Order: sequence, then C-alpha cells, then structure tokens
Amino acid sequence: MALRFLAQSSPQQLINGISTQNNHDGFMRELCKLKVFGRILYVGAHPDDENNKLLTFLAQDQLVDTAYLSLTRGEGGQNFIGTEKGADLGVLRVQESLSARKTEGTKQFFTRAKDFGFVESATETMLRWDEQAVLGDIVWAIRYFRPDIMITRFSPDIPDLHGHHQSSAILAQKAYDLAADPQAYPEQLEELAVWQTQRLFWNVYQESGVKDIGGQVKPLPHHFSVNIPIYNRYSGLHHGEIAAESRNKHRSQAMASLTQHKPTPEYFELLKGKPVDAKTVDLLFTSTETEDLYIPVFKKLVDGFLLKQAQGGNREFSLAIATVLIWMRTVPASSIIHEKRADLELLLLRSLAVSFEINSPVDRWVPGTDVHLFLQVNIPQDSDLVLTHVTIPFFETVYQQQLQLAHTERIPITGRLSPAIEPSFPAWLKEEGDSGNYSPQSFSDIVLAQNDHPIGAQLQLQFGGLSIAINVPVLNNHRPVTISPAITGTFHTDIIVLTDSPSRSVSIDLQSHVATAETVTVRIKGSDGLKLFPEVQSLTLQGNASEKIHFQLTSVAPVEQIQQIGFEIESTYGVHQWSSKSLSYPHIEDILYFPKAGLRVLNSSVVNNARKIAYIANKKDELVTGLEQLVDELELIAVSALKDTDLSAFDAVVLGIRIYNTDPQLVNFHTQLRNYVEAGGVLITQYNTPYDLSVEELGAYPLTLSGERITDVDSVVSFLEPDHRILNYPNKIRQHDFANWVQDRALFLPKSWNSEFKPVLRIQNFDRGDEDGLLLISRKGKGYYIYSSLSLFRQLPAAVSGAYRLFANMLSIGVSEISVREDVSVREDVL
Repeated sequence: MALRFLAQSSPQQLINGISTQNNHDGFMRELCKLKVFGRILYVGAHPDDENNKLLTFLAQDQLVDTAYLSLTRGEGGQNFIGTEKGADLGVLRVQESLSARKTEGTKQFFTRAKDFGFVESATETMLRWDEQAVLGDIVWAIRYFRPDIMITRFSPDIPDLHGHHQSSAILAQKAYDLAADPQAYPEQLEELAVWQTQRLFWNVYQESGVKDIGGQVKPLPHHFSVNIPIYNRYSGLHHGEIAAESRNKHRSQAMASLTQHKPTPEYFELLKGKPVDAKTVDLLFTSTETEDLYIPVFKKLVDGFLLKQAQGGNREFSLAIATVLIWMRTVPASSIIHEKRADLELLLLRSLAVSFEINSPVDRWVPGTDVHLFLQVNIPQDSDLVLTHVTIPFFETVYQQQLQLAHTERIPITGRLSPAIEPSFPAWLKEEGDSGNYSPQSFSDIVLAQNDHPIGAQLQLQFGGLSIAINVPVLNNHRPVTISPAITGTFHTDIIVLTDSPSRSVSIDLQSHVATAETVTVRIKGSDGLKLFPEVQSLTLQGNASEKIHFQLTSVAPVEQIQQIGFEIESTYGVHQWSSKSLSYPHIEDILYFPKAGLRVLNSSVVNNARKIAYIANKKDELVTGLEQLVDELELIAVSALKDTDLSAFDAVVLGIRIYNTDPQLVNFHTQLRNYVEAGGVLITQYNTPYDLSVEELGAYPLTLSGERITDVDSVVSFLEPDHRILNYPNKIRQHDFANWVQDRALFLPKSWNSEFKPVLRIQNFDRGDEDGLLLISRKGKGYYIYSSLSLFRQLPAAVSGAYRLFANMLSIGVSEISVREDVSVREDVL
C-alpha cells in the first residue's frame, strides 16, 4: 500500500501557463502549496537523527508544512570540526540544524532535554530527563505547530543502542494524546489551543545512516509505504542531492551522505490514530478538509487567481489575491484556511513586485546608543500599493511615522536603542538547569530554535481596501544585527588549576563596543578560599578599543569543590558581566553571542612530575586546555610532523582522542612510538571508536575495541591493583577521586587485549557486569604504554580534581624508577 500525503487535486494540474522564470524562483510551487493543508511533525532525539530525504520529499514535492522536533540540541556529542563542547556545542548544532532545515524548506523545534551523553536504555535516560517537563515541551510544540500527522524516527517498542532514541518515541506517543487533553498543561491554553493530531506513525528504519541505531527492521505486511521519486516534480532537482546537502550540514558529527540515484521506499507503522486502509490511504488529510467547510471554497478561489496568473494578467492576479484575503475576513477564526493568510500576503507583494528592506551600516548595536538604519522601499508606481505606517518598536521612544508612500524611496531613520534590550544570547541558555534539563523561562524560549527574537520594524500597507501588516528584520549584509553589551570581558582561560603553585596571574581582555572613550571600573568577585588582588581596578577604555588587565589569584585553603570567579564592569552604560563567544564555520551562518563571564578554579592538591609533554593531534581538542594547566611545557604536534620530531625530549607523549578514527596514517609511525617507549618514554593513547577503524594496534600494541560505554558517572570504581604505581605516584588515588565526574566514565572499552597489558581499574557497567578495560598499562623496556578509555577529555575541562590527579599520575609514571613505598615524594591527599 502506498502512503501518500497529497491534497485532493494534484498540484501538477496547476502548472500549465506558469512562466519558466516563476518555475525557477519557486513561485509556481508556492502557488500550488496554497491548496495543500497538511502539516507533519517528525520527532527524533538528536539534531542528526532526522530522515533528510523524507523531510525534503514532504516539504518540496508533496508541499506539506514539515517540521523536525529534536528533543535535544546534541550538546553531549563529539565535535569533529572544533573545540566547542557542552552548551557551546549545542549552539553549534542548533545552527547546523537550522542550516539543514533551510536546505530542505522545513522548520525546527527542540525541547529542554539535554543530550547528556550516551546511555543504553530508555530507563537510564528517564533517570536524567524531567519527563513531565519534556512532555510539556512536546505538547507545546504540537499545539503550536498543529500537525495532522506525527512521525517518529524510532520505535517506542524496540530498544536500540541508544536510550535517547527510544525515549524520544515513547514521549512523542504520550504527547500525542496529551496535546488534545484540556486538563494537560492548562497553562499553555492561555496562548494556544488543544490539538488532536490525526495519526502517529513510526518511520520504520532500514539503512537510516543514524549512528547507534539498533540494526535494521524488515518491512511487514501492516507497514505502509511511500516511494520517494528521484526528481522533484516542480524544480526538477534531485531529492537525493538535496537530502545529502542537508545531511552534510551536521559536520560537527562527521556526517556525510552520498546521493542515492534511485527511487527510495519509506515504510511506516501506524502507532496511534485513525486506521488507514487501501480505500483511504491516498487521502490522509480528507477528514481534516471535510471538517472545515471553508476549504473547498478557498480552493475554488485559489483556482480562480491561478487561472488569471496562467493567462498572464498580473494586475488581475493581484486583485484576485486581494479578493481572497478580504473574503477570509468573513471566515471564523477557527477555520484552518487562516493558516494560508501570511502566504497569500507574501504572494500578493511578490505579484506587485514590491519589496522592503531595512539595513544597518554596522553589524552590531549597543543598547542605550544611537543607531542608524535605512528603510529601502521599492513600490512600482503602477502597483496601487501604499505604505501608510512605519513603527520601530525597539527604540527607547517608539518611532511611529505616518506616510502615504506609493513609490520607490530610501528613508533614513535614527533613534536610540532601548537600554532594556538584552544582548544577543541563546534563549534556552538563560537558565542553566541541571545535568539533564534546561530551565526555560517560557515554552517558546525552549521549543523555538532561534537565539532570540530578531530586531525588526513593523510596516502597514494598503492595497485595494486591504490592510496588510508585515515585519521586516533589520539586516547588515543580509544577516541579522547582533545586540552587544557596551563592554565585554573575557578571561584568558576557562579554567585554572592551582596544583603545585598556590598563586597564579590571571588576565581579562576588556573590549569596548562603543565609539567613545569610557572610564570603567572592574570589580573581581570570587569564592571564599581565594584571595584576589587587586579586587578593583579603574581605567579609561578608548572607543572600540581593547585593554588587558591582570590580577593575582592566590589559594587561601585548598578545597575539593570547583570555585567560581566573575567580574562586574561598571560604565556609563550600566554594569556588565558578559563575555563574548563566536562561531564561524563555512557551513553555518556566523553567530556572535554573549554569555555571563566566569572562570572556574580547581584549588585542590595535584602533583605532576612530568614537565614536558607532547600532544599528538591534527587539531586542538577539549583536553588541551586542561593539560596546559597541568604541565610546564605542552607541545602540540601534528601526525605529519612526527617524522621530524625527537620524542626523547618529552616525559610523556599523549595521543589525541579518536586519533585513529581521524588520522589512520599514525600507524606509519608505530616503530618510532615503540622505540620511544622502550627507551624509557610514556605513551598514552586515549579512546577511539570501533567504527571505521582500520588498524589493530592502537598506539603500539594489539587490542580490540567494543561498543561498550560506562555512562553512569556515579558507578563505583574498584582497584584491581591498589599498589600499582599509577594509583600511588605522585598522587594517592582514592575512591573520592571518581566523584563529581560528568557525562560518562569511559567510552568504547577494549573487549580483548594483549596479555602484556595490566588492567588496574574495574567498574560495574549498569546491569551488564564488570568491566576491566578502563585503564590498561603495559611495561615495555624502560617505558610504559597506557591505553585509557576514561573520558578524561571531558573531566579536565570540567575541573574534576580526581581526574587531574589520575592524569598527573599517568604522565608521571616514567619520571622516576623509585618504587612508591620508597619515594618520599609520595604524599597522601588531605582528604
């Protein structure tokens, strides 16, 4: 049986008479889309879980309003293109998602659920996600978007290899019912209405391209299917090419998709809703349309002005659209035909060849300063359209101007930006929340994907007795204007580790974003146990200039908890606590945002006797910042530079995370690495994934990886070799050193290894038994080879003191050959 999402009349019938130019610019497709009322919401767990080819087909061929709801923003994933992690990685992946949706012509929604890393079951997932709150977000998205059909990427009944996946389907199934229940989340009904989606399907995956998916599912007789053709009926473009372009936007996840040059069958299983059989399968939206008696009338009116467009009468075509819009005023607000009002208004403006742009000569504005913009009005004199009002709501005093403008003109506008406007910042990050959930100020802040509401002007237009209100965004070089604080400050590092030195110099880069010189006062604020000198500094900061200030950070008393340092910058524009961050990659739109500044301090006892370390990677990853705090000299060396490097100068050599996945050429240097170890060096290999791994020897010696991960950060670690040097020198490792870990313990543990390896740690893997492959050590010649599956690359940036102590022991293991019991430098931790 074929599952097709078509309106009653085929859009192909409306093509005749549309000009080639209109076909080229998508005008014809937008005309045909007016007669299609379907909406489909596709639900997955992560930003790269979607079925891009199906979304492309629904939006661009079937002309259905289509949206993807990703429960998380993917902040727990890896980053194959940069150093962003955690919340910043979530910001990057939101931008990648928006870029993918723009390619497909679809919309994007999210929930408050955080991607806290890999877990193997829905049960584990729900221990971290706030089920009722996340359900509320899904319900809000359903009531806001009002889909006729919902589709889940994953099955609520079939566990796969990632607990987030099945959880997304389980929650979508529950939200399907709750969205229609007036007793569920009644606070939403102040702005939205209950909504009953007609059907909920599972998109039965086969070769999905989604990582960690639980194998393939063979289509069954009760599964419905839709066959996606090779080419789009309107544009002639290749569905596979569009889908591949969209898929490749997820570059931070190393996604790559090849174009499929053949029709693709997609299969569906009905989970909830009205039964589908052979007689009704081609008319899934029939029930919606027959319940709304105004749809047939609307379609006849649309056919009328489509005929006028086919006959080439532009003015008659425009008047026909206006007539339909005027008739729609008489239709009750409950009719779904009002969903087409905005589309009709845009088509009317396009048919009249009018356009409006508001441009700023600069790319960022500061609240409380004068800003200049230009309203470019392009109205052909024979269009009979008039611009009657211009309102600028974001000025300190709202700008309102009455006009009777019916021609082309460039209008300069100047005003003072309201001081109450907040700097640009992702709305979902305004409240940090907990490890599994954000704490949004409103449902719209968390569900909608935008960073914040764009700055725009409101225009009022008149045409043939019809009033049209439009919002025009303010742009600079075709990009939204950024709202910036007057002064920002950025610490030179995200974290400071006070190890063998109780004092450290800290710098802050101050940046002015206003044109005039400002006298500023900077107040440093820190936790108890830290002495800051000087606490207050005053200086004159020139317009749009930068200045570096310094202060001394001294430990008063070591503590295990992470301590925080912040600042306040006082100027005539107020008191500011913001830093600045930016993302600039070729596959996404550049973004600049302003989080609250903060410096984390690990004021704990950590001893490291390794002084000079080599880090082998082709890019700087998340671990580097932590290592810079731990060692005196850290040298970053690319794999290609190894042939010219004398490794004997280093106390230890560390291989970057996933290096054998990203640069298999490292195997060509194994002889050099073995010689280094046997001569007395320490080689540390961090985790790699078993996917696309073409070598058996990781670092120097054979071992085989599994897909097992330890995701419970509270799982108890026991010591198989409590007297081993690595657990005693130069720091005594105890149970409390495995407290306060974040996201996961270990990734892709070895399942077998050479007998020369000695495991030193054991852990319980949820309900799967003990695992011993967390930390493997082999003594070779005078040196040591260490394979670590521990997620130290997450723990060091998170300032986990025990992780620093353990890593210091790994680096220091070859510095001295004196046994632990005889070494007077061994010191017991005060705790």
